[in-house]
Amino acid sequence: MNQPILQLIAFFILANPFLSVLALEENAVPFEQPHSELYFQVSEYLKQKSDQKIFEPEFELKKLSTNVTLPKCQTELILKDRNPTTYAGRITLSLSCEQPTWRIFIPVTISGKLPVVVSTKGILKQAVIKEGDVVKTLVPYQKAPKGHLIDIKTAIGMRAKKAISPNKILKITDLQPAFWVFKNQQVTLITRIGNIEVKAKGTALKNGVESEQVPVKNASSKKTLKGIVIAPNTVFIP
Repeated sequence: MNQPILQLIAFFILANPFLSVLALEENAVPFEQPHSELYFQVSEYLKQKSDQKIFEPEFELKKLSTNVTLPKCQTELILKDRNPTTYAGRITLSLSCEQPTWRIFIPVTISGKLPVVVSTKGILKQAVIKEGDVVKTLVPYQKAPKGHLIDIKTAIGMRAKKAISPNKILKITDLQPAFWVFKNQQVTLITRIGNIEVKAKGTALKNGVESEQVPVKNASSKKTLKGIVIAPNTVFIP
């Protein structure tokens, strides 16, 4: 095709906006998947995952290289969490598309605070923990030991298995159930004869927690018996 005709065609296309758009679209690069959409979906998922699990959360996403190009997904993006029960620290999420088929991995670091129960003062070994002995607070997740308590109600009424120093984060292994009967203290003895319940007074010869077998002395017969702690200051004699 000679030069004058080419110039005439070019002039005709430029003069007609509709034809100009068609010419650009023919040479356009296939529409790409914006990285920002991927990061947004990951961030929304992380917000839902961390809700009520970690407080004041912060998310650090390792972003894809700008050289990574993905074709625009024509179906709903599929997000998978390889660490569904991990709420802090490093996790890896994957995003995939079925049409066209592709998958990427996005490492994420989650930081924030966790609720813990902390002693407000020194607690003696075997002491029963009272309401004023502990307080609930938030600490960076790195400082929360494995097995830490998150609810004050779990601690109150329990016994300290060992001496606890002030400002210590309590773990479930630091505690024991509270005694329901105490050595040398009066208890109610209960037994059954057929459908009849018989009660008597006695003395516990050992401290005991719920469902523990303890020796007791019947106040009337002076006999030593074995029974099961079924309630505070109450022992059932089988």
